[in-house]
Order: sequence, then structure tokens, then C-alpha cells
Amino acid sequence: MDYKMIKQQYKFIGLFLLLAIFSACSQKRIEIKKPIKLAGADFVMDQMHKNQSTFEWFTGKAKVDFFDGKKKTPFTAQVRMKRDSIIWISLSGSVGIEGARLLLTQDSVKYINRIDKTYFAGSYEFLSDLLQTEIDFNMIQSLLIAKDFSWMDSQNLKVRLDNQLYQIESTNKRDLKKQSKMTTFAIPVYYQSLWISPESFKIQKIKIKEIGKVGKKISASYSQYKLIKEQLVPYAMSVEFDNEKGMNLDLIYSKISLNEAVGFPFSINEKYTAIIL
Repeated sequence: MDYKMIKQQYKFIGLFLLLAIFSACSQKRIEIKKPIKLAGADFVMDQMHKNQSTFEWFTGKAKVDFFDGKKKTPFTAQVRMKRDSIIWISLSGSVGIEGARLLLTQDSVKYINRIDKTYFAGSYEFLSDLLQTEIDFNMIQSLLIAKDFSWMDSQNLKVRLDNQLYQIESTNKRDLKKQSKMTTFAIPVYYQSLWISPESFKIQKIKIKEIGKVGKKISASYSQYKLIKEQLVPYAMSVEFDNEKGMNLDLIYSKISLNEAVGFPFSINEKYTAIIL
């Protein structure tokens, strides 16, 4: 075999290797997502409201890990809800025996602790003291179903991009601070932010803070949604209470049913001791 033929063969081999390398690189090329475009706050809020769940009845079973600032305790939670009306929660330990039950309405809290044989029937001051954060029915419902807070619509809002999400927040903390000084102590004023997916327009994260209160902040993040009866509902969530204890909880549903009417059984044993605030 002469020198020219050998040289020609090496050229073909080299060309083949270059093509193979180019092909491999092309196949491994990572598709880069295009950056989302900034939209107005009104547009984002409108799309979010259009894509919110509309169910009236909710029933779910979930695993919950609650950290009280010192230790983490696992629970199984049964959750029932009639939108804007009642929230019912039953908590059981690892052996499946119910330890506590909670019944919430717009203006009342009822709670029984079967382990301590105690109960409470009164206002949301009970939960606010427990969580060291001002809280009410609408806030709890919004956190559970990943819905914006009703009083957010009355505030001036701005939007920006944050890690490929739309972030909606109140425009001016100074104005809110002035507003909080003008209102009575019974009407708290909140600063809030929402992080919204540009694809589904579902809330990925909520953060609210009571103006004028140090450490009075709640954050909730939603890592998973599932399509149930043509509605996207949160299936996994984490909630942090930025208080002195640093409380937080993680909740993952194993089953959810929508728009199936259920009861909210609740009775207080006459032998139980009342919790006095």
C-alpha cells in the first residue's frame, strides 16, 4: 500500500471521527429554556384567578411532619373542608389512634386533645397564641389550597421576575406601615408576596408578614400539584412560621377527593378540661 493511499485512509478516518463527535455533542445538547417575559401585575393576577381551583368540598388524607422548635412529630391528618365555611382536621399518631381534632369556622375555633383530655372552644386567639402568629380562617384556607388572600386585591401590586417565576408583592411597605398605624389593633395589616408559575399560573410560594410585628411571618411553598377532576390542587406543601420557636410543617397528601359532600363530626366529652387563655 503506497503512502498516498494510507494518507487518504487517515483523512477518511479523521473525518468519520469528527462527524461522530459532532453527532454525539448534538445529541447531548441541553435545551435551554427561554427566559419568561415580564408581564403586568394585573395580567398575572387575572391569569392566576382564572386558573384557581373552584371546588366547594375537599377531603384529603396526608402525612404531616410538625416541628415545634424542639422536636419533629409525625402525624396522619384527615382534612375536610367546605369552602369559605368549615375546615375539619383529625390528627392521628403512628398507631392510627386519633390524638386531636380541630373544627374551624369563619369566627370560631373548637379543639379537643384526646391525649391530655382537654378542649378549647372560642376565638382564633387560641391558634394565634399557639403559632405565635396572627392567623384566621381565611389565611388557613388560603394556605391549604394555595389561594391568594382576599385582602390582597385591595392593595397596589407590582410584579418582577424571580428564578423563572412571577413574583407579585405589595408596592410600598411605607404606605402599609402608615395604614397599620391608622387602623385599630384588631385589624392587622399584611405585606405579602406570591411566586407564580408562568406555565400553570398556580402559586408556588406564599409569604405574608404582619406589618409592625417583629417575626410575625408565614411562608408556604408548594412542590407538587396534581390534576383531580380537571382541577390542579396542591399535593405537597411546606409551611414555616417565623416565630421565636421556628415552627414548621411538611404535608404530603396520599389521597384527595373533590366535590363530595361530607360531615364534620365534633363533640366534646363532658369529662374533658377546658383550656383557658
